[in-house]
Amino acid sequence: PFDLLEHLREYLGAMSNEVTATRGTVDKYIGDAIMAFWGAPVPDTQHALHACMAALRCQAVLADLQQKWKKQDRPLFAARFGLNTGEVVVGNIGSETRMNYTVIGDVVNLASRLEGANKYFGTSVLASEATMTLTGAKFSWREIDVVRVIDPAEALRVYEPLAGAGEEDRVHRWW
Repeated sequence: PFDLLEHLREYLGAMSNEVTATRGTVDKYIGDAIMAFWGAPVPDTQHALHACMAALRCQAVLADLQQKWKKQDRPLFAARFGLNTGEVVVGNIGSETRMNYTVIGDVVNLASRLEGANKYFGTSVLASEATMTLTGAKFSWREIDVVRVIDPAEALRVYEPLAGAGEEDRVHRWW
């Protein structure tokens, strides 16, 4: 168990460093998952850009860690990201006895569903059209599909950010 805890600490630390380096707030750890958000508590007009940057940077750092762990014969962690942009409720949310500075709302729920949808599409990062629209020219994007989620009931396009604009030669994916 202690080896696993040290391994998890290394992974969560590396991913959290990329979140905070891009002006993100680490909300909480849920097992080996990290919930994070941008734009609060300090407003950030480029929150969508920074979130996409963090996801791509995390993938690059994770690839390096996986090579290291493979040589050490340690388990390989994988990471999936769901990115969505919109209005949320942010603040100290909870009960009289326990609170957490967090975000809630449909936008957060959709981001969580996008994270899970990566498994279905074989992707690592899925972003909503709202996120892609705000950051479009800053990244190379691949349109993945039109999906329907429970809330909102309408279908929406989802995209995969491949690389920062001008960094496309770093993408090693073949379809």
